Amino acid sequence: MTSKTIRSFDGPAGTVAARVMARMNHGAEVAAVEILAPGPDDTVLAIGFGPGVGVELLAARLVGGRVVGVDPSGVMMREATRRNARFIDHGKVQLHRAGVQAIPVSDASCDGAIAVNSAQLWQPFADGVAEVARVLRPGARLVTLTHDWALEKQAGRVDAWLESARETLERHGFTEIEHWRAHVERGRSITLCARLSRR
Repeated sequence: MTSKTIRSFDGPAGTVAARVMARMNHGAEVAAVEILAPGPDDTVLAIGFGPGVGVELLAARLVGGRVVGVDPSGVMMREATRRNARFIDHGKVQLHRAGVQAIPVSDASCDGAIAVNSAQLWQPFADGVAEVARVLRPGARLVTLTHDWALEKQAGRVDAWLESARETLERHGFTEIEHWRAHVERGRSITLCARLSRR
């Protein structure tokens, strides 16, 4: 994520954006969690957690597990912390102000990861994928849901972004890569899933 993009999610504009995102992205967050289908004791990474809706959904589902989240925006950190205060107090949620290129967790420590409307902001995308591959356990899945318009802004065409993303994921050890038209946001989003090789 560029410094210009980070600034757009901070300050008064960021607060407004957080409230809009909490409402508009709710369906996508629900879908991402359901597709990932984490086990009750899993550790799940939420990348670009925004106002923390996905974090909250995961924390409620992970009976004995925990959620680790990263987002570079101070406003999103504040909003997500407020939303998930009870889970943070009980040690079920850990939020970090950080980008996907420097996730502050140990190697092979996460059982899965979700990224809702944030994968298009991984700049460069390959660095983000490499870092996600580092922190996922072998066999863990990455689930992303992303707006068409956001992908078009980055790559010009959704199919061009998907082709590039597939190649990048394969280079970094991901398999079972698949995508489909999401059933949320009026079908104007793409779901992309991949599994880190078990080798």
